[in-house]
Formats: sequence, structure tokens, C-alpha cells
Amino acid sequence: MGCGSVGLDMTPMPSTPYSYEIEFDVIGICRQEYEQWLAENSLEWVTHDAVTTFDVWQNKSMSPEVKFVFGFESLDAWARFVNSKHHEKVKDGLKQVVAGLNGTLWEQDSIRLETADQQLPATADSDLLHATTEEPL
Repeated sequence: MGCGSVGLDMTPMPSTPYSYEIEFDVIGICRQEYEQWLAENSLEWVTHDAVTTFDVWQNKSMSPEVKFVFGFESLDAWARFVNSKHHEKVKDGLKQVVAGLNGTLWEQDSIRLETADQQLPATADSDLLHATTEEPL
């Protein structure tokens, strides 16, 4: 790669049966403290032995601004993570520099798509679908 280019791994993260989302907004005057918190705490947090996958999502146009998504293979793995002393310590430090800190556990599910006389496939050719990234719900 040339000077200044960044290699990006575009491999999708594997799906896990359980996701734990931690959402928050960085307090404007605490942005430098938040960056320091990331440097000092995030690696050990995301490499906890119970964590299978980790993603970060950012939304600069609305709240919540940041979402950390931790993936787990079991409820026991999630419980080990959220009940660990390190998680409590890191979370308490994060509370000092963010607002609206919220955690939500999600369990993967599916829906069966059927009509009266035929079953629809669970996936579709996305090139044939027209969609927008934002819509009023």
C-alpha cells in the first residue's frame, strides 16, 4: 500500500447469538478525557475472554452518538463479562465522560416469511431492492 493509505479488512463480523450494546453520547467538554479513557481501557475490555466479537458504531447526527456492540456465544459468557470486576471498573470510568450510558442485551431471532401458497426465501437479491438508510417509523 502507498504512503497514507490504510488497509481495511472488509470481512463481515461473524454473527453471534447474543449482542450487548452499550450506547452513549460523549460530553463535549470531556472529549479529550474520553479519548484517554479509550486508550487506557478499551483493549482489555474488548479482549475479555467471554467476548466473541466487537464492533463500534458512530452516529454524528443524532443521539446516541456511539454504540459498542459486544458479541457472545452464550448467556453465561455475557454474564461473566457484565459481572466481571474489570467491566464494572471500566463502565464506572466511562460514566465520568459520557451521558446517556445505556446497555441492552439482544438475543438473535428470526422470522418465518410465508404467503398463503408459498414460502418466501429469508434473503433476497439486494440489487433489486430500493431502500433508504433513514425513514420515519
